[in-house]
Amino acid sequence: MQVKRCNRRRSLGQSGVAAVEMAIILPLMLLIIFALIDFGMVFDARLIITNMAREGASLGSRDVQPATNLISMLQSGARPLDLTSSGKIYIWKIRAGATKNAPKPTIDSQNSAAGGNLSVQSSINTNSSTLGLSSALYNRLVFNISNNTSDISDITVVEVFYKYMPITPLANLVPGLLAGNGGGRIIGSKAVF
Repeated sequence: MQVKRCNRRRSLGQSGVAAVEMAIILPLMLLIIFALIDFGMVFDARLIITNMAREGASLGSRDVQPATNLISMLQSGARPLDLTSSGKIYIWKIRAGATKNAPKPTIDSQNSAAGGNLSVQSSINTNSSTLGLSSALYNRLVFNISNNTSDISDITVVEVFYKYMPITPLANLVPGLLAGNGGGRIIGSKAVF
């Protein structure tokens, strides 16, 4: 009888210790699982956005379709991301300077477009002296008097932005981690062809 009571106390004590250990470890395990899920989803979204920008710039540089059709095609091909309501795509066609009287590159507004409902600014800036391009790239588009042409005739710039919304409560547990911009994180990619 004495042995049974001793064993019962020992088993009750061990199950109590296991419950305390579980209470300590479970939140940490959930945090790790949430982080894996959300960071995996962000990484996947980043890959999709990068591929959309590259493919869009490649197609846009070959003048396969008008810019507005290309935006619609990119938006429909970005599944599972919704680039129409949670994204923005900019397509810029920039022509090189053509003569010594007009040596600066210009944006071809007929072959440039934007689509999507996300409110985010493009890095291409018509008010900037370099149009928002790197100085090395801009200088290659400037008309060179000694060669009587520019180094590059035109470029296509495609920028794709997407607002990632966390699917786990991780953003609530660690403020600012994945919810830096109005409840989500804006992911962007730019390609130049």
